[in-house]
Amino acid sequence: MTPTRVRLVRLRAALLALTLAVLVVSLWAFHNVHDTAETVRDRTSQAVLEVTAARAALVAADAAAVASFASGEAKLAGPGQEYANQLALASQSLARVAEFNQAGEDGGNALQVVESQVAAYSGSIGQADVHFRQPDAAVLGAVDLWHASRLLHAPGGVLEELETLQGRQRDALDRQVSSTGMSLALLPLWLLPVLALLVLLVLTQLFLKKRFRRVANVPLLTATVLVAAIGAALVLTLISRDRLDSVGERLDGVAAARGAQIRAADDAGQRQLADLLTEYCDEERGCGFTADEFRERARRTTTVETDNTRVVTAGAKAVAADASDAAESGGREFLIPAGTLLAGGLILLGLHARIDEYRYRR
Repeated sequence: MTPTRVRLVRLRAALLALTLAVLVVSLWAFHNVHDTAETVRDRTSQAVLEVTAARAALVAADAAAVASFASGEAKLAGPGQEYANQLALASQSLARVAEFNQAGEDGGNALQVVESQVAAYSGSIGQADVHFRQPDAAVLGAVDLWHASRLLHAPGGVLEELETLQGRQRDALDRQVSSTGMSLALLPLWLLPVLALLVLLVLTQLFLKKRFRRVANVPLLTATVLVAAIGAALVLTLISRDRLDSVGERLDGVAAARGAQIRAADDAGQRQLADLLTEYCDEERGCGFTADEFRERARRTTTVETDNTRVVTAGAKAVAADASDAAESGGREFLIPAGTLLAGGLILLGLHARIDEYRYRR
């Protein structure tokens, strides 16, 4: 076998080996990012948003119930339609969180605790309604209302558990994004097989031009273009990965806006509850240390009520848009394997005739 034929055979083997490496790396990177993006779009981001929605709905329900009892409307309409609507919204959100949960067993256990506490809360509100309707049992109604509110607000209560659960879902998103293994800093490593194949293709064509005095090898030239396109597909995959970071940032923005809205509504409701309890407390003995401390704390809060509904709605839409953009494949699941395999075929075609010329030379 002549030295030229040996060199051509070795070039062909190296080119095909690098083509296989490009195929494996490109497909692995694409599917890893794409599958993660779909999970973030369909489950993780939804879980975070639904937890915040559940928190907001429960605070709104509690404030509506307190307002109804404080105004005396409860004697006619109970806790009120707003309370019922918000409690139903909270239950729907919790059901969706259970469906989308990405926090594993801990998240599922936390949801069970929350659901049992919400059921107890609803039961206490129902007891308060019954007692407030009885002329001689209003004090018991106030006690029931206080107990219901503590189920939401006490340490380890529903709101604290939901805030912890929200953090777990958000942490799950970070883990999912990190698991893709792609970043701008690591992009050169992912592109290394592509760059190596491009360099070898160029060197091979220069060698063929010098050795065989041909202007261009069209199959190898076409293969070079296809490999460059595969490299571009990898860069697009990195862009999709960066959009997942944007999803996390936008979720944090929605959570912050929703949190400010929750705190304002909650503080207003708790001040109204403190005023209601004062009506049933002994002027000299007070309501007991815990209730008196709560009343003082509630009266000192000066949170300005704010309506961040537009901000929250716009943020949620932006989260959905970024997550959808990250999960958009652009047909790369077909283009990457098809382009790489075609490049491999063109490499074989481009070198076959040259190798065949030396088949019988020694």
